[in-house]
Amino acid sequence: MLNIAICDDRPNQRKLLNLLIHEYEEQNGVSFNLYEFESGEEIIEKFDENKNFFDLFFLDNFMKKLTGLQTALRIRDDNTACHIVFVTASDKQLQHAFMAASPLEILFKPLQQEDINKILAKVLAGKVGERP
Repeated sequence: MLNIAICDDRPNQRKLLNLLIHEYEEQNGVSFNLYEFESGEEIIEKFDENKNFFDLFFLDNFMKKLTGLQTALRIRDDNTACHIVFVTASDKQLQHAFMAASPLEILFKPLQQEDINKILAKVLAGKVGERP
């Protein structure tokens, strides 16, 4: 079962992503553990407890203190195997900067079910061959 972190300072954006992920679960007969965070600092605190706990991070870029990019780079310092997806309303010119964190994907708001489905299918496909 995948452990998925959703980090966005706006509750409505976290709720939307949560709903899209639940829709994927229902359509595909799978289940995920979802964890919501409202800041980069909060997610880093949880990450520091177990650096291999999360399989997938959905990170907003513009948050109050740490940006999504700063958060992702901090995660990458200790875990290069997890998947990071930036979910942003940012200008597409920031795409180059995001590449420093080796993201699986960069999604632009508003989110679409099809994009979430592709990401979850890709991450699940990678988990199938792993040992428990």
